[in-house]
Amino acid sequence: MSQVADNTNYSTLAAELVRAIRGRRTQSGLSRRIGYASNIVHRWESQQCSPSAARFLQVCEGLGVDIGIAYGRLLRRPLTRTERGTASSPEGVAALLAELRGRTPIIDVATATGVNRFTVSKWLRARAQPNLPNFLQMVEATSGRLLDFLGALCDPATLPSVAVRWHRMEAARQIAYEEPWSHAVLRALQLDRAPTQGDQATWIAKRLDLAPQEVTRLLHVLRDAGQVRRVRARWKAHSIARVDTSSDPVRARVLKAQWIRTAADRLEAGVAGGFAYSLCEVSRADFERMRQLQLGFARAMQSIIAASQGTERVALFSAQLLDLGARPTISGRTAGDHG
Repeated sequence: MSQVADNTNYSTLAAELVRAIRGRRTQSGLSRRIGYASNIVHRWESQQCSPSAARFLQVCEGLGVDIGIAYGRLLRRPLTRTERGTASSPEGVAALLAELRGRTPIIDVATATGVNRFTVSKWLRARAQPNLPNFLQMVEATSGRLLDFLGALCDPATLPSVAVRWHRMEAARQIAYEEPWSHAVLRALQLDRAPTQGDQATWIAKRLDLAPQEVTRLLHVLRDAGQVRRVRARWKAHSIARVDTSSDPVRARVLKAQWIRTAADRLEAGVAGGFAYSLCEVSRADFERMRQLQLGFARAMQSIIAASQGTERVALFSAQLLDLGARPTISGRTAGDHG
């Protein structure tokens, strides 16, 4: 596959991934181990051909890689026993891609990947198998979490095609945990009407209801993380990484609590917004239906955010559904927790 809009050559990335999974084993040795008489691993790594996604994942499992963890990072939920048992099958690959796609129209997925929509439809229904480059591109196009998926398979820093992006994303993730408002400042800096002259910090501060000196401090935090840079005395977004903070459940819980408190503070201050609640009694089955509806709603909101063509507002979307009698788990993450 040729390069696409995000400048990642997925054929090259797939070859690098096979090499990383191989580790210190020889190409011929691994080829024999996975049942080939020819040196198929050499052909994969030299981009003469590519394994199907299912075949690659089966190889990973045979080498002791936990595919369930990798899938869990994409879906942001634990897999069922059945799902774990079929994760590396063609049907398991199709089910993963279908869940990641959610309600996004197939034509939009096809446009994002540069693949014929009929082919995409066949992959989603397990009527055809995507090869590894196609699969990696589909994961990125439908979830934006390819780097986290790769991180469950190997060290992304060993993959030249994404190593720089990985380091930037890790830096962005750390400041999201440590300085949550820095990412709000970053979003404000990218608004369509952001000033090209004058006091940027004061302008951003008014949009976020923060003190100008706090905005200036956070701009320096973003600069140190490689997210913004100074160009002729102006702040400009430099490297925008889509950050998934759910990979560390404990820190993610703290971060969610921070933004929930922010929403509560703005509500109490009389800020206009979509605030609603319902304290109710429901059956166990209906509570699960509500949880699934909330999850679908959150995904639909993320799809709107990803497809939005304008940047005129910095918005905070927050939705909670609680069983008031539930007790926290040891990790602090419950079965219904999602990013």
